[in-house]
Amino acid sequence: MQKAKKWTGPVYVKWSMNQLATTAVIRGYTLDEVRPCIVKTHDDGKITVDANHENFPHEKETPGAGTELKKLLAKVGIVATPNCTCNKRAIMMNVRGVEWCEENIDTIVGWLREEANKRKLPFIDMAGKAIVKMAIKRAKRNSSK
Repeated sequence: MQKAKKWTGPVYVKWSMNQLATTAVIRGYTLDEVRPCIVKTHDDGKITVDANHENFPHEKETPGAGTELKKLLAKVGIVATPNCTCNKRAIMMNVRGVEWCEENIDTIVGWLREEANKRKLPFIDMAGKAIVKMAIKRAKRNSSK
């Protein structure tokens, strides 16, 4: 089976300048650092940004089960999009910790099922549970290094 290639081309998202500035600050960037990702300014005051641009304020990687889950899913070509809740939920998993993740596997599997349905992808709960458990195991291993 051939591995799915990660999309590296532009991903255009229409935002307000305030959304870009707020996202930049929250993620530890200045507006001047992220300004090059703006590709168009609209008459209505909105801007179009390229979410795949090297200067887009991407989340800085933090350790935890959420980060590990994102890495595992990326290996099969499933990556977060600018408009999905994946990144927010991964951060939530990282902040709450592996113990919370272990106690809430069914909730996390539900999130995966929900996103799979939105993307019209097949989903098997047992496989979802296995990948979440693997992410938790990797997070535990990485935290003990």
